[in-house]
Amino acid sequence: MDSSIINIPRELISETESFDGSVPISSILDKINKFGAVVITKKEKYLGIIDNRALYRSGLGTGSTKMSASKICINAPSLTDDTSIDEALLGFYKSRTKALPYFSNGKVAGIIKRFTILKALLSLGMLKEIRVSDAMTSPVLAIDSEASLAQAKAAMRDNKVSRLVVIKDKRPYGIITNHDIAYGHFKEGERLPEMKSAPHPEGSANVGGMCNTNLVVLNYTKGLSDAAREMIENNVSSVIVLSSGKPAGIITVFDIFGNIISRRNSSEDNILISGINDKNREYEQEMKDEISKFMSKAKKMRRVKPSAIIVNIKSSGKMYNMHARLSLDGSGTINAHAEEYMLDRCLRKLLDSLTNELKRTKEKTITMSRKEEFRRGIDEVRIDEL
Repeated sequence: MDSSIINIPRELISETESFDGSVPISSILDKINKFGAVVITKKEKYLGIIDNRALYRSGLGTGSTKMSASKICINAPSLTDDTSIDEALLGFYKSRTKALPYFSNGKVAGIIKRFTILKALLSLGMLKEIRVSDAMTSPVLAIDSEASLAQAKAAMRDNKVSRLVVIKDKRPYGIITNHDIAYGHFKEGERLPEMKSAPHPEGSANVGGMCNTNLVVLNYTKGLSDAAREMIENNVSSVIVLSSGKPAGIITVFDIFGNIISRRNSSEDNILISGINDKNREYEQEMKDEISKFMSKAKKMRRVKPSAIIVNIKSSGKMYNMHARLSLDGSGTINAHAEEYMLDRCLRKLLDSLTNELKRTKEKTITMSRKEEFRRGIDEVRIDEL
């Protein structure tokens, strides 16, 4: 039986509580910490979900929690008895939440956590024969342990990433995320997120003292199943991929979900666009056609083999924000971002960025091949001299 049509068993549901959207955030913080996520309703109808990622996105790390829950909840898709594994994966990938609400007979029955789905992928054998190098994001961005939080924040903003590998004595030391920067430099013991003092201002604190040193690493030759097990056993959402002892990439839970989605996408050209809404739905086919042209050209390039692409669209006011993840056979993934006021210009900017990244990847592959040929030539000379 195709695992894509296997429905999510109710045994995987975790407990949670639901609240009306009018309640202040301050009154449900303890519940968010206890359950990992809570469900928000309005007049008993599903409105969204709140986890600590929603708190971070709203900027509440340094602000007031008196605003209502409806203001910051994420309108994530809900799961039911009829939801398939593939649909759940897509729901997590689109919403970027740590959990999704599970409904039974029209009522909230609980939540399904992303690690629960990760365990399901393992048990169903859906991660077999996929290498870590096929799913990781590369290159990995790193920062010295002595750098300030302000420098780390700027690096994440400029490169549009949410985490950096921290290097100390030329070796991987830890990971620092935007969540760590938003919350971690306040006094221990103060209520999150209503913290009133910051004894370590962003400009003076260093990332080495604030990063998570529970660093999990994996060799790039390992499989995606190994990465998933490491995440589950160590309760971490990312794994550093090493090659010859040096960081070669990073793989997250959402990288795994995205890889599986792109491999199992029923579209012949393996193009998936998420974030389609009433505002941009009429342009969906035009966007697919434009992306399809890009994929056709990209597949003609030597040394690189694009296999699938996922494009996520977000809009904030009049600004469009697009993120693309291009999977390459045997060469990991390429990511690109673009922001523009017009949808078509944003897509063109995104595809131009991907093209440039593909060219750089191609040149890097050629350089590595030449180095390998040179090394083999040296070895052959040595053998002849024996």
